[in-house]
Amino acid sequence: MNGLVIYKGKYGATKQYAMWIGQELRLPVASADRFPVDELPNYDYFILGSSVYIGKLEIKDWLKKNFKALMNKKIFFFQVAAAPADQIEKRENYNKASLPPIILKKIRFYYLPGRMIMRNLSAWDRFMLKMGARLTKDSLEKKTMLADFDHVKKENIRPIIEAIRTFKKMNEPEIEFV
Repeated sequence: MNGLVIYKGKYGATKQYAMWIGQELRLPVASADRFPVDELPNYDYFILGSSVYIGKLEIKDWLKKNFKALMNKKIFFFQVAAAPADQIEKRENYNKASLPPIILKKIRFYYLPGRMIMRNLSAWDRFMLKMGARLTKDSLEKKTMLADFDHVKKENIRPIIEAIRTFKKMNEPEIEFV
């Protein structure tokens, strides 16, 4: 089975996860912005990755535009965000805010922790983050919003890797020996 990893991110965490997944599964990896969409029919399944930016998936426009080509294919999706991976309801709300129900029903989501290094953010993003922190009433949350963190680790991809390997085993053609 031919698989492909396609990602779209903002500050590098999503790309890092995409590269690790591609290496682990020996699959090609492509940026959604640079992949020739006329090649999508050449693949049997996809691993899509997206960072979350201001509560929306970065890859949402690409996915909506190309969903017809992906509709009859298996899609694994990893979402990378600042919100902890165990905050499932918050993470699911990012998906709901970005994608229509017909797409949401088709995809299996995996939530991966991200990173935020203040000095690497654009001036606009730093400004927006500081404004958001100012509006937050909870002092602990305010402090947390402005603190650097990096939770991007290779071991975070284990669940999605295992799911893809299981899918591939279940869908391998049986070989008959005569």
